[in-house]
Amino acid sequence: MTLDELVAQLKTAHGDALAGVVVYGSTATDMTAKKGHNVVVVVHTLDLAAMQADGAIGRSWQEAGNAVPLTLTDAEWRSSVDVFAIEHADIAERHRVVFAADGFAVSDRVSIRDEDVRRQLEYESLALLLSVRSGIVAAGRDVSARRALLASQASRAIAMFRATVRLSGAAPAGDAEAVCAQAATVAGFDPAPFMAAHLQRRKTKEVPKAELDSTLGGFHAGLARLVAYVDTRSHDR
Repeated sequence: MTLDELVAQLKTAHGDALAGVVVYGSTATDMTAKKGHNVVVVVHTLDLAAMQADGAIGRSWQEAGNAVPLTLTDAEWRSSVDVFAIEHADIAERHRVVFAADGFAVSDRVSIRDEDVRRQLEYESLALLLSVRSGIVAAGRDVSARRALLASQASRAIAMFRATVRLSGAAPAGDAEAVCAQAATVAGFDPAPFMAAHLQRRKTKEVPKAELDSTLGGFHAGLARLVAYVDTRSHDR
């Protein structure tokens, strides 16, 4: 499914209620990217039938190699700058509007408070660490399950890294590998396991079986270090 096809299906599902469709993150400025898109969908109203239609669209979009779209009403879009500060900062920094009804606009960066980013990052990074920990326990020694765990959590980790770099006062790099390196320098962890997970997610390079233990262990250790770093920032405020 292409972006044009996604927008067409969303128009069919929501009709005049569709307010905006925005691509954000690393693929927003890459016009050649065919997958790996992060998309937010904004609608005026959202009923059960539309949500069910969104479910089918989202599954097809995910099967095409993209993240499931984040759907918000326009009221939620305007009021969520403090709650979803990380997402709004990502969108403000790098985005492409692929559909916009009259009156739709993206929040500018100055309206997003660093304290809101830090608060969300503190929660999200710990939640990600615990999710990875439980995933490691559930996967056991299953090779496919361990690779799938790395692939499924890579994009969440990179989103946390972009927020971490912003909190340090720097601008996040445009590509995932560079963002991993930036965050690793700021928080003090090894970026290699996250780069390996990113390549696993993109299906560019599979993590070798012999390296799964060290990669998963390093992924978990890096997240633990990130959580500790963000906690120190909470004491600095």
